[in-house]
Amino acid sequence: MSEYLVELLLEEMPPADVDMITKKLGKIVENALNGANVGHGDVEAFSTARRFGFFIHDLQDRQNDVILKKRGPAQRIAYKDGKPSKALEGFLASNSATVEDVEFVDVKGTPYIFLKKIVAGRPTSEVLKEIVPKILLSLAFKRPMRWGDGEYKYVRPLHSIVSILNDKIIEFEMLGKSSSNMTKSHRYLSEDVIIKEVSEYVEKLKDKMVIIHTKERKKMIEEAITQSHLDVVKDDDLIHEVALISEYPQAVVGEFQEKYLGLPEEVLKTVLRHHQRTFVARDGEKTSKKFLAFQDGPSLRSKNVRKGYERVINARLEDATFYYNEDTTVPFESFVSKLKGVTFQKNLGTLYDKVERVKALSEDIAKKLEFNDDDVNLVRRAAFLSKADIATSMIYEFPELQGTMGKIYTLHDEDPRVAKAMEEQYMPNGLEGNMPVDVVGAVVGLADRLDTVMSNFSIGEIPSGSSDPYGLRKNTFSILKILNEFEWDLNIEEEGTIVESLLDKGVPWKEVSEFFKGRLEVVLKETYNISPDVARTVLNLWRFPLRVRLAAQTIDKYRNNEGFEDFIVAYTRVHNISSKYDSNEYHVELFEEKEKPLFTGYIETKPKIEEALEHLNYDEAFEHLRSLKPIIDDYFEKVFVMATREDLRRNRLGFLKSLDEMFLKFGSLSLLSK
Repeated sequence: MSEYLVELLLEEMPPADVDMITKKLGKIVENALNGANVGHGDVEAFSTARRFGFFIHDLQDRQNDVILKKRGPAQRIAYKDGKPSKALEGFLASNSATVEDVEFVDVKGTPYIFLKKIVAGRPTSEVLKEIVPKILLSLAFKRPMRWGDGEYKYVRPLHSIVSILNDKIIEFEMLGKSSSNMTKSHRYLSEDVIIKEVSEYVEKLKDKMVIIHTKERKKMIEEAITQSHLDVVKDDDLIHEVALISEYPQAVVGEFQEKYLGLPEEVLKTVLRHHQRTFVARDGEKTSKKFLAFQDGPSLRSKNVRKGYERVINARLEDATFYYNEDTTVPFESFVSKLKGVTFQKNLGTLYDKVERVKALSEDIAKKLEFNDDDVNLVRRAAFLSKADIATSMIYEFPELQGTMGKIYTLHDEDPRVAKAMEEQYMPNGLEGNMPVDVVGAVVGLADRLDTVMSNFSIGEIPSGSSDPYGLRKNTFSILKILNEFEWDLNIEEEGTIVESLLDKGVPWKEVSEFFKGRLEVVLKETYNISPDVARTVLNLWRFPLRVRLAAQTIDKYRNNEGFEDFIVAYTRVHNISSKYDSNEYHVELFEEKEKPLFTGYIETKPKIEEALEHLNYDEAFEHLRSLKPIIDDYFEKVFVMATREDLRRNRLGFLKSLDEMFLKFGSLSLLSK
């Protein structure tokens, strides 16, 4: 057994790529080794801001032997007069085999020559030369760079490659560099490091201020936070991010000028955390003027690093103070009119135009949900102010505070629920993040996203493949989550037609339908753990996302009950025979006596089902549907639907079509039989 190490040293990589490498590289290596028939133990991937690679532990010294099986010519062709024919000789020669390596195997009554040969595995060192460059080049980066004369393209320019099997260099070339046993220390030290054998790599790098594993750098950061004696706000995401952008993180305590403590805390946190990647500290119940930053490298530079952080943070806070004071000299409402000069999107007018649509849509939704008059007024007001902060100076400089500044500014002279809606309109973020607490923000956010999706579809901006520049998939996931979490029974198509009329542009409903169905299927499977086949059965209800979920949960609940499959088979007979008939018209006077039991069951059951569905009681509705099963079976035993008399045939098909339509309110149940 052997140990193998690969390390690529590069220019600083984006944090997202560092994270992706750690998560995906190990699996890619394992798949490549398995595909090459090389036995191995654990694969251990690592990455820092400037390097990444992997260890392969307990690596076999040779590939596993492979038994090669290959079909040759038929026996009657392979032999002539009991001797090998030219066809057989050619087959053997092309496979470096002899007649001793073949056997006869019967294939559908005809005997064929089959080659059965053991191919000895090659040395692992030879295999690694072939597969390692392919592994490294298979990584997909979001924004790779080109260098040299443009012939090289990778996440960042490559400086060196380490490739060692135990204590021997495995040579290969990649992106203009040859592998060796030499790497570099931390950038601050700028020393060459020779790796004589795999086992010394981790400690040698550590001695040169490089901690290769992200989890160990995170531990260093956590320990430094504890030792700082500051009341640091818990921030696991920032700990992870700092670990990704460093090789040897060291803490630096700094402080900004006390005069900036008068700024809203959200502004202070944004400047400290988002702009400078520093940890916010508390002083009692308020933000402290002290902060905890991290440098990458030795602590002896901490004095200069601290001054650098303080200089930048104080400058940013001075800007924020100026913009905040400037914005608050006028009523917040005055910024709404400025949206007339801000383009929402080409061919879709200004942000002011969008606000007008969102206001109309929000009011319509609130009334359909039977909000009281006071809440409808709050929704209308929140929708009107919803994008006003985009026109403020603060958002121009700090765009990540959109919504947050709207809340802060409206608290001066608006209802607190309107202020809360300024922030909650952006919740949730797709299927992730917190939900709105108040219905006012939820309705405005729902209307905003519906407008964004429908208006983009109306101008042909429809996501395809991985391209989704306007985030329509995420917006749609947010729509579906809001409707399901608040249990709002709204019709997507009905709301979309309002956007159509306001835009005076047609929405391609076929494309919208398929788009929403695709997102709904994901939500059902990933959020509500619905079986894939059940998820598909309810997608015909896509216009009512809440009903889609409720129907799916009921079917998933009942599907393992005794008699369920027989019920589906019975219904499927109704669906299959009537699916291509386009009329649900029938006349009772044409029914023969043997048809009446099912008709009576239908007439008695239909209002019960409709009432249950009206109250969103899908369990009760499903029980009513199931009660028809024996009557349906009896009907098909006694009634020949495709009668020769045309009037009888049409009447029976029309009735069964009506019955099928009642079942379809629950979903395309016939799909469960496929």
